[in-house]
Amino acid sequence: GAGDSCKMVDALKANIQELLSERRFDPTIAGDLESYVEEQVKQDFYDLDANLALLRFYQYSPATAKMPTISKILMKALMEMPGTDFMLCMYLIPVTTQKDASIETLKTLADKLESCMFKQFWTEAASAKALIGTIPRFEECIRKYIVTIVAATYQVISKEELEGYLNQSGGELDKTIAAKKWSLEGPDVKVPLNEYNGASVKLKQQEGISFEQLAPIIVGTAL
Repeated sequence: GAGDSCKMVDALKANIQELLSERRFDPTIAGDLESYVEEQVKQDFYDLDANLALLRFYQYSPATAKMPTISKILMKALMEMPGTDFMLCMYLIPVTTQKDASIETLKTLADKLESCMFKQFWTEAASAKALIGTIPRFEECIRKYIVTIVAATYQVISKEELEGYLNQSGGELDKTIAAKKWSLEGPDVKVPLNEYNGASVKLKQQEGISFEQLAPIIVGTAL
């Protein structure tokens, strides 16, 4: 059951932490760290420290780098937005390695998310289905991030606009709206006042600033 898999994950994490505390700079542990990335995907948990340690080994000897493993690390990092995990991982990936097609795709996806170009993100994501479909809850975590940004930027948003941002419609979208305790008013969705969206709305009205200009600033400062 769920309890057993939690225990298993805890044991895995503890083993890897011990390994890293004793042999962090010993490249012979790379194999263990690679298997651990597979476990993070399979069991749906995340360990940034271990993943960065593995990327450091790849950085020192790029010939040993396994592209599918790097892609998985990057996808798990993207699921942590608005955290800076993706950026931290990219710092350690040599430029030559970054030219790999799947890594370039993930860089594009990250760029769209950081710039809050959410509709374009979903378009790109649709053509990268084979890649991101391998990671449980990837889209769910990205939606959570987008919802956070919308809540910090809007007091009212048209339902149609929200559909585009979340790539959801009908019952799925209604579920998201209900879960956030947002309310439907005709063609619009009302977002309750919070510490961010009051200031955002004022700024948009006064300066005529668009969501695309404002949202990345919110990502960078508030969240």
